[in-house]
Amino acid sequence: MDDQENESQQHPTEPLHIQSSAERRDRDILRTERSQLAKLAQVLKLADFMAILMVLATFFSAYATWRTAMLTSTIFAVSDRPFLGVQQVTFEATGTQHPTILVNYRNFGSIPALDTIVAVHAVVDGKLVQPAPDAMSAIDAGILSPNVPHYFYVSLPPDKYQAVAAGKSNLQVHVRLLYKGPAREKQLCYFERFAYHFGVGVFQASGGDDRCGTDVF
Repeated sequence: MDDQENESQQHPTEPLHIQSSAERRDRDILRTERSQLAKLAQVLKLADFMAILMVLATFFSAYATWRTAMLTSTIFAVSDRPFLGVQQVTFEATGTQHPTILVNYRNFGSIPALDTIVAVHAVVDGKLVQPAPDAMSAIDAGILSPNVPHYFYVSLPPDKYQAVAAGKSNLQVHVRLLYKGPAREKQLCYFERFAYHFGVGVFQASGGDDRCGTDVF
């Protein structure tokens, strides 16, 4: 018995209030650590989100720069190139044995057109009118300066002209212009059809394209 009492005296039991205080301290420390870990996770999520925003901002900035460069290139390409077209199509010398179709074409752009080839054909009732032996249906016009009028003449047989003027036949004039800009890198094209309306005595545009081929004959 004495030995047991001595052992109890050597290892006294801690009071309950001391144990409760230690447990609360441990719980507070654990709670603080969890709170810090949660805050750290939020900071990491925010950092990831900001990184994604930075990547998106970089992408949209690069896209905007690319679009600006493309628009600038397009504006420059449109403004710094020749534009050939037809100003007017009329009849000339209708009271003679050589009625003629007169095509007034020009360069509507701001710089000269190079290596220009002009081809004009008359089509009556869907059939090509063959040019006179001493006439050409296509010419090498060379350089066309801006806003300078140029003319192409197509002879029409008197009987065909009379049929067209009386409204008995349908007449179309096909105009094809092939040319290049100063760089000579790409061949440009203008093709348009003009139909004659005998009721008002004028030629009117009736379709065209800017992607015609190189065959002008």
